[in-house]
Amino acid sequence: MRQHHVIFCDAIQKGSICFNIKGGDSMKRLSILSIFVAMTLFLVWGCAGTTNVNTANVKCPAKISWKVVQEAQVTSFECIRTTYKKKPAIAFVMGLKNVSDKPLRFKVHVFLVNEGKAVGGKVPRKGKKDKKTGKKGKPVLQPGESVKVKYPVAKTTILPEKLEVAVETCPYL
Repeated sequence: MRQHHVIFCDAIQKGSICFNIKGGDSMKRLSILSIFVAMTLFLVWGCAGTTNVNTANVKCPAKISWKVVQEAQVTSFECIRTTYKKKPAIAFVMGLKNVSDKPLRFKVHVFLVNEGKAVGGKVPRKGKKDKKTGKKGKPVLQPGESVKVKYPVAKTTILPEKLEVAVETCPYL
């Protein structure tokens, strides 16, 4: 019986380390170990964006992929049937909170993967008017401040099966 002989080398700063592995059981163990490591890394990196999502308050039948910056927290998310311009539509209602220590503005994107549509916008849309001066302030969420936003999807009446939701920081001018 012919055995396969494989050498793995990894260059390091002061030299190199080589692993001499003969075919058979050692090769199977290496394959199983590499698959296990790859799956572990995928799970760690794949779930990293969900730490800022309160999944207990997500009311949507779709499978959702989250990409949320660490400065924001999604406090709630709903998929609802509604009307838009007097026609049936669906909408996404999202609660968003600034969990950083400075005022920020966010950009929200909701992608309907299978339908090829997307909705979103900047949060907050406009700055608040100062009661003393009467001037409009910068459009930012103060630290700890929460807001709910609604994004309707025109010409769509069926709730999607798959969504991608992204929340990024956005410069305020």
